[in-house]
Amino acid sequence: MVKEIELKRKLINKLLDWKESFHKKPILLTGGRGVGKTFLVYDFAKSFYTEYVYINFEREPFLYDLLFKNNPSQIENVLRDYFHLSDSSDLVLVILDEITKCPDFKFIFDLLLNTVTFNHVIAISSFLPDESESNRMFYPLQLFPLDFEEFLIATGNEWYIDVIKVHFKTNAKIPDIVHHELLSLFELYMQIGGMPLAVNEYINTGTTLNISQQHRILLGSYLNEVYKDNTEGDFLKISQAFNTIDKQLIKENRKFQYKLIRKGATQTLYSNALQYIINTGYGVSCYKLGDESVNCFAQNNKSPFIQLPLPINDYTHLNFKLYMLDIGILYSTLKTQYAQITDQYRKGLIENYVAQCLTANGYPLYFWESDSQAKIDFIINRGRQLIPVEVKINDNTRSRNVSIFRTKFQSVTESIKISSRNFEYVNHIKYVPFYAVFFI
Repeated sequence: MVKEIELKRKLINKLLDWKESFHKKPILLTGGRGVGKTFLVYDFAKSFYTEYVYINFEREPFLYDLLFKNNPSQIENVLRDYFHLSDSSDLVLVILDEITKCPDFKFIFDLLLNTVTFNHVIAISSFLPDESESNRMFYPLQLFPLDFEEFLIATGNEWYIDVIKVHFKTNAKIPDIVHHELLSLFELYMQIGGMPLAVNEYINTGTTLNISQQHRILLGSYLNEVYKDNTEGDFLKISQAFNTIDKQLIKENRKFQYKLIRKGATQTLYSNALQYIINTGYGVSCYKLGDESVNCFAQNNKSPFIQLPLPINDYTHLNFKLYMLDIGILYSTLKTQYAQITDQYRKGLIENYVAQCLTANGYPLYFWESDSQAKIDFIINRGRQLIPVEVKINDNTRSRNVSIFRTKFQSVTESIKISSRNFEYVNHIKYVPFYAVFFI
């Protein structure tokens, strides 16, 4: 019998902060299909509330009329009776799943927030609602696949976390034996990824034999959802674009090329499909940053960054990269097509992993390149400081990319190199091993 493992997610701390706050907006929890949104909210409800109600508007659309529209003045009594709640309940968490399937979720929020008992509301969606005032209406949170820290906890290796944390702060090298153990665990994480279905499979079986099957199930579920939510023509475009992400990432130049979708594909034809992939969380976008924008920040400390997600059809951002939601899914996709993961393929995998980590930590993603001279994989804005981030596939970190970038933009002093090399700090370069990226 397969056992459902309780996976500890760090986002539950933000849910708890929200619960304890005085002024509340409803939470809108988004994230790619299969990342564990509903499970997380259930875990939160069971841990911190005496009672809660769960409504799924995709499975039970009739509940909108039955519970809300037909009896707005009696909403507290209606909810108590329908869900058999005790009269003594003084605070009940309301979980509204698949909120975009609801005819008028603003009406429901206004109704619930004016009650005494049911004013703690968490809405769940795999897709951002197309609502002009949604930013004012919601407290947005996004759930991603388990990062490497959460993976260590799930697999019983949490003691490594404090070790990584200390050495990340001090830049002191971890003892070689521990360093190599962590690199081995990272290789395992690359194969499994952070999707709860795959992590549970590994914990239950102790092997990776069936992991690729779990990834196929997840992809099938996502594409089935795409089919249900779109016209046949739009579904074809979305699936065609999505199925080229792996091919985009194994090129030497990982910028997105429409011609890989099919002959004659253009930005005009496929921009909406790509935006859908990003909005549903299964694509992670990274945009090219020009010299003028870098100088704007580096010289004047004025951020050039635009809040993501950017519209993919914005003509000023035609140069972009598109990464997959989960490193494990990408790994399985490549393994089913290619007999060997070459160094070039591995570079795409590691970049994808770093993109996941940085996005989950709240960084908008940008990259930079200078003709044929230099390329910087990621540029992040941390503490009002511009930091170039270079990704290497092993412990050979020698390159001129960072030095060229810092020569061109002399007010940029610090940089990060991510590789299998142990912790170190030399010449204003912070060397971060793969397994510690979640601390950036």
